Amino acid sequence: MSFAKPTVDQKAAEQLLREAIAIAQDDSREIPAVEWDIEIRTIIQGTHLTFRYILMTGLLGKATNPSINALALQAGADVEGAYDARTLCHQVVVPIERKLLNRALGGSNEPFANNPARLPTISLSNPVRRGKDQKLQSMLYKVLSEIGASDQAFVCLCNAVRYAIKKQMARSGSLPQLSESADSHLKTIEFIDAFVTRSIEGQVAAIVAGTVLSIYFDQFEGFEVIVHPVNQSGSSSKEVADIDIKKNGKIFVVVEVKDKPFSEQDVDHAAFKVSQYSLTSITFVIGVNGTYIGSSLKQVSKTVLLTRNVNVIFVSLLSFMSSVIALCPELSFATFLAKLRYYAINARVKDEVFEHIESVFQSMQVASNPPSNNPSGAD
Repeated sequence: MSFAKPTVDQKAAEQLLREAIAIAQDDSREIPAVEWDIEIRTIIQGTHLTFRYILMTGLLGKATNPSINALALQAGADVEGAYDARTLCHQVVVPIERKLLNRALGGSNEPFANNPARLPTISLSNPVRRGKDQKLQSMLYKVLSEIGASDQAFVCLCNAVRYAIKKQMARSGSLPQLSESADSHLKTIEFIDAFVTRSIEGQVAAIVAGTVLSIYFDQFEGFEVIVHPVNQSGSSSKEVADIDIKKNGKIFVVVEVKDKPFSEQDVDHAAFKVSQYSLTSITFVIGVNGTYIGSSLKQVSKTVLLTRNVNVIFVSLLSFMSSVIALCPELSFATFLAKLRYYAINARVKDEVFEHIESVFQSMQVASNPPSNNPSGAD
């Protein structure tokens, strides 16, 4: 059976998205309530990054052309109203989000390269993890299957954008302002010790390493520390390692961070990329959850040096962080936390990482200010 394949005018879609953002950013503008408010808020403020982009793209597509099927993810889907949602997302939603929303949806370069956006349509039978993800998919299906008119879709789009902005603001201001103290070095190490016990797909180790290195290099002129997204599609072709350190705009040194089992092939691949930039060394940081699958790190260093002419220096994350922190005489715990949030946002980490940051911080606060056992007024 042949179905009609509508298209979405990208210029018109971009204009609508800009209008929705302008409305959502104006706190004096009241956005009408919609019957899908709970579902939209839960998806946008939920833990599944790809669902946020699917929802935003479906709403934008429907607001621009009401004949599209908002459940469709691919133009070739065997449903009436299937359209090219991937192109709309990657060429309109992603760049506008980066430019006007400070990556409030998560800052993914190619969200439709991830599951479940790689399927033809959103369906209740699509495979997702049970529990939260399954509930979010059901909510997504409900919203995108029930909205019919373009004006409805636009109001929902405005609501979705406002929730995304609120989420971003809450994330940026989740921790209170801290006063300076004499034990900032020890506080920072204490935080890191607790923070790195979890990997969260390697993102924890990468951002904390980048944060500490950034604080160190801030002491000198002309340096920039860049932490690249971990295990995400669409990484820049100019990326050398997980952490690239530039001096006056040129690659100076690089750091690879592994917080999971890795092999000689992983080391060789990192060394190969380094050799393409005429660098002769790479620091290979091993997180507390990282283990080498092989006989000897010393042997793999010798092998890579012979084949790639690159010196691979293996260091443990905690020892490396403590050593670098010791070389930062002006270290402030407040600055450390602010930079950690900055790199978490720019490296597009999962929401779980932000929750982990706050959890570790709150645990430290409780430990340093235990409740008094004395009754009120007692000596």
